[in-house]
Amino acid sequence: MLRDTQVSIEHRTSELRVGVIGVGYFGRHHCRLLSELAGVVLRGVSDTNPQAMDDVLRSRSAQDRAGGVASELTASVDYRRILPLVDAVVIATPTATHCPIALECLRAGKHVFIEKPITSTLQEADLIIQEAHRRGLITQVGHVERYNPAFMRAQSLIDTPLCIESERFSPLIDRAFNIDVTLDLMIHDIDIVLSIARSKVRSIKALGARVLTQKIDMARAWIEFDNGLNAVLMTGRLYPHKKRTLKVFHREFSLSVDLHNMALARHFKDGASIATEDIVIERSEPLKNELMAFVNCVRDNIHPPVTALQARNALELTLLINDIIKENKAYESLMI
Repeated sequence: MLRDTQVSIEHRTSELRVGVIGVGYFGRHHCRLLSELAGVVLRGVSDTNPQAMDDVLRSRSAQDRAGGVASELTASVDYRRILPLVDAVVIATPTATHCPIALECLRAGKHVFIEKPITSTLQEADLIIQEAHRRGLITQVGHVERYNPAFMRAQSLIDTPLCIESERFSPLIDRAFNIDVTLDLMIHDIDIVLSIARSKVRSIKALGARVLTQKIDMARAWIEFDNGLNAVLMTGRLYPHKKRTLKVFHREFSLSVDLHNMALARHFKDGASIATEDIVIERSEPLKNELMAFVNCVRDNIHPPVTALQARNALELTLLINDIIKENKAYESLMI
């Protein structure tokens, strides 16, 4: 059985062999960062695109030459061929393939890290959760903002918030043409809000629009929780610059979290005015923090900070918001 223990982000010493399945946009970053982690060996990569694997192999060869070492890295278009070589895998393939690949890896006895969203459907997420539980294996999902230093520091200051506001905007990129902005971007903030609220959802209102693609490009959601917390989430991908901010309001103070620039400020009443205190953040790469947490969980056999069940909950709420938007139920409360 897995132990429920607070995870610290630090290196361990025993060697862990890891493979990356899917080495496209995100997978390449996983390969790079895994190669930098102490006690971790990148042993295998797989992708249906041979050119993507060649790019990783060339990058790894350059790293080896610079470090004066020679490492063994197996590449195959069939991910099953790398499974006997590794203890754990990172799955960074298209979302529709997450479930079958994850199930096969779990059945082969491998711990799995799955990029968000966990799956396309709740039924698929349930299959992964059940299989991992049955085999006592770690399954972590890549909701990377949980490992953003600004949010990690803010967590220690959040008490009993009254309201949360999030804004997440970005330019439109090619890889986003076939996915709703809710599943691509808003799901990050939904996961964050759920981690703060720790309460059941009472009602949801949402609206959205298709602008440049056949998918939802802009969305806004209002969520009310049983504990009285209210959240307003805004997202879009038609903006010239990235913006990822979170505001958390308490009775006596508020927090402004800039996830993009890794900045944090606390605002509070000072006489007749509002004072601002900038809080120092120790900067680090969120994805690297996330992978270090996964490695530590595998080594210590403890639950990850973002479990498959938490990822399923974020997916459930995101899909519900999608349905409200697509069925023209904007501003209609929905009890769940």
